[in-house]
This record gives sequence, structure tokens and C-alpha cells, in this order.
Amino acid sequence: MDINEKEIYERLTAVESLLSSLHKRVDKQDELIDNIRGIVEEMKYMREDINRIDGKVTEIEQKPAKRWESVIAAIIGAFAGGLGTALITMITGG
Repeated sequence: MDINEKEIYERLTAVESLLSSLHKRVDKQDELIDNIRGIVEEMKYMREDINRIDGKVTEIEQKPAKRWESVIAAIIGAFAGGLGTALITMITGG
């Protein structure tokens, strides 16, 4: 295999050019990866915020139900108290 110096030089130049191109691509990929990492970190914080907001919304949604439960308990208590008073009045003859 007889390769002259000119061919070696041309091949070496082609390899160097290819390596230079690959380095540029790798640098672009590194920058892209750094950007993606930043986005992922930002999304993590957004998820925490969303979870906090979701908890608050759930709490707000439950307040009317709790109020209704309190109102119904008060009505039942008043009815039971009135019924008890009526029974005691009838029993004692008052």
C-alpha cells in the first residue's frame, strides 16, 4: 500500500475538518443540554407551585361542604332538642 505524502496530508486535513465540525456539534449539544436542564429545574418549581395551589383550591372547595355539614348538624341538634323538650314537657305534664 503506497500512499504518498500528499494523500496523507489531504486525509489528515479531512479528518481535522471533520473533528472541528464534530466539536462544534458537541458544543451546540452541550448548550442545548444545559438549556434543557434549566427548563427541567424550572418545571420542578412550577410543579411545586401547582401542588400548593391545588391544595388551596381543594381546601376552598371543601369549605362550603363543611358549612353545610355544620348547618345540618345544627338543624338536627335543634330538632332533637325541641323533640326532647316536648317529650319531657309531655311526661312531666307541663
